[in-house]
Amino acid sequence: MPGKLEFSFNSNRLNDFVLDKEIMTIGRKDDNDVRIDNLAVSGHHAKLLTIFDDSFLEDLDSTNGTYINGQPITKHPLKNGDVIVIGKHELRYINESNSASYDDKTILIRRQPGFNTSPSPNLNEPINMTRSVEADLNAAKLQILNGKGAGKELALQKPSVKLGKSGTEIVQINKRPDGHFIVSLNHESESNLLTINGEAVGSRAVKLNNHDVIEINKLKIEYYLAL
Repeated sequence: MPGKLEFSFNSNRLNDFVLDKEIMTIGRKDDNDVRIDNLAVSGHHAKLLTIFDDSFLEDLDSTNGTYINGQPITKHPLKNGDVIVIGKHELRYINESNSASYDDKTILIRRQPGFNTSPSPNLNEPINMTRSVEADLNAAKLQILNGKGAGKELALQKPSVKLGKSGTEIVQINKRPDGHFIVSLNHESESNLLTINGEAVGSRAVKLNNHDVIEINKLKIEYYLAL
């Protein structure tokens, strides 16, 4: 049977989350399955993949990182009793039917959009997976973080996207083979100052990284490749 997460803060048990979905997300935004309303938590902080009795945790390039039993992780198979720390909150993984050690596990991941898989002649060998950069770029989006349009999303599927009112666009985002690059169209005006994670862009073309926060005239927009 699937496990569950015991959610606590300062040793106070707040809630339980049953891992009854194949993919669940953890983060600060409302669309997460496990929402943690704390500024130390990224909008989409981590992802849980559950297959049969096994669950695996992946950090989604979060700002402050994801920890299991005090150690930072990127991807990690969960074992009964593991303590996940995100921000100042704890999520204890409970699954008594999951007793295998980490060395006994072979991660089986079903084919998902954005991944290329090739058949393996030995079914006991883990599948070698390579993320498709092109698929990631096609799935990239912008999400408005504040103001009247907070929560709205814009897909970045076109080769070039301009932001701003028609005829007075402020910035342009161009899709290249190796990523999305943002550039200011009017960097000489202080009123149109463009910053990425608080740093002024000026006349440079800057490559965007997952969860970068773009600020244009106090409007904050988050860039992300995929959920």
